[in-house]
Amino acid sequence: MGTRVDALIKWILGAKISHEDFVEKSVSSNQIALRIGTAFGVLFELCNIYRVLFFRDIMVNRLIYLRFYLVYLACCVVFLIVDFCFKMSDMVRHRFYMISVGMILFWHLLFNMHNVYLSGAMAYFTIVTAIFFFSGFLMFKPLYTITSLGICYITYILFINPIFSVGEIVNFSVTISLCILMYLIRYKHLRIEVCQAKQMQEVQQELTDAQQDFRLTIEQYELIREQESSITFEWDIQEDWIRFSKEWRHYFDHPENISQFYDFVENMDLLSSSHKEILLTCMENIKKGVAYQKYEFMLPVKSGESRWFEIRVITQTNKQGEPVLGIGILSDITERKDRISQLEKEIQMDMFTGLLNKASIERYGKRKLSELREGEKLAALIVDMDDFKDINDRYGHPAGDHVLKETADILRHHAPVGARIGRIGGDEFMVLLIGCNISCMETYAEEVISKILRIHWNGIEVSPSCSMGLAVASTPNVSYDELYRKADEALYHAKQLGKNRLYTTFSEQTENN
Repeated sequence: MGTRVDALIKWILGAKISHEDFVEKSVSSNQIALRIGTAFGVLFELCNIYRVLFFRDIMVNRLIYLRFYLVYLACCVVFLIVDFCFKMSDMVRHRFYMISVGMILFWHLLFNMHNVYLSGAMAYFTIVTAIFFFSGFLMFKPLYTITSLGICYITYILFINPIFSVGEIVNFSVTISLCILMYLIRYKHLRIEVCQAKQMQEVQQELTDAQQDFRLTIEQYELIREQESSITFEWDIQEDWIRFSKEWRHYFDHPENISQFYDFVENMDLLSSSHKEILLTCMENIKKGVAYQKYEFMLPVKSGESRWFEIRVITQTNKQGEPVLGIGILSDITERKDRISQLEKEIQMDMFTGLLNKASIERYGKRKLSELREGEKLAALIVDMDDFKDINDRYGHPAGDHVLKETADILRHHAPVGARIGRIGGDEFMVLLIGCNISCMETYAEEVISKILRIHWNGIEVSPSCSMGLAVASTPNVSYDELYRKADEALYHAKQLGKNRLYTTFSEQTENN
């Protein structure tokens, strides 16, 4: 049993590497992400502090929020000063990053709990953003990462458990689980990357010590080629001649030995200009003697599709230090890219309906409002089911679940091109559409209302209905919260007028279409 568990852990985490190698790779990766993140944090908190000090009518408990913002600003500034001004070894810097990230997570946890305490609403956007940044952009050892996420999760769940429904807690739990899974995949591939880079350097040293003609033997090819779907190659710089291993034929119709390879790449019509530029840049760097390179790009294969490949290449030099050969591995990483892409989509989705979740639709709305150009508008349509509790009471919760899923499908299938749809509550949805002419939103709303009325469940006419509120913003000066409030007011009027209808609101800052 113990052997099987060890084998499973090894398969999940990938090849074993030394702690020093991991720290070196971790520090170089985390340094960029943390510097950008904390610099952004400084700017963001300065804006928040300005907002608290000079816009007194938009926030209650201003003094508490001001303290939160000042603490976060101070932490970010101290981090940047220490990171830029003090020389530290990789090991010390690694510990410094762990402590700093732990403080950032702790701050977001307290800030989110404070928001929930004040509003009584499920507002975990801040902590989810911090957790996603922590697991998606930073790299620490699994024990530290999973322990930190676990502490955040347990603390937050214990805090919100008496307040919110099981569904909200399950959604938060799924989000945490997906973040951990995404982190483990990244950690596994980092270990593989470090191991392969080290192995290639060892092969280079062996070839130099042998003082041969710098050509790989069959045995050396097999030593490098460890994983399935990998192609090894050797490019002679002077002769501009390349030789691929037999796996090349599995993907491509081109011969394994290609002369005038530089011209061959330049004349590949099926290769996009950006990916062609990557290959040509890689070859130029080999000529310049760049020791190690790694790139990702798409290549058309013989089946007609395009697949993602990762190239890792080292430059082999002669006794005089002049570049002679480019030796490397070409690996098919399509499945890895698809898995990461799917995980990113799932983190943004409401697992029950398949629509965007509340945090994702809010993030999209805020970003689009800030990017509005002259003449463009952003429409916000709130859809709320009428008397939904009566459906659950009369027909049972399975019927209610069926109505929600059917409503989500209707909203998605009939939506205008470019619309984003999200579930923002139990039986409440949001549709956002940006464009110069959004008159189609009213037509869309009326069509959705009529379609929902015809929803059946197991042959029974459930006859659900919905009310809708529509508000439109035409200037980036309007905040997302203001646009949401106007749409919610319109929804309230629709309910007051008898439900099962659309109401569009007017205001000085939002306009009716």
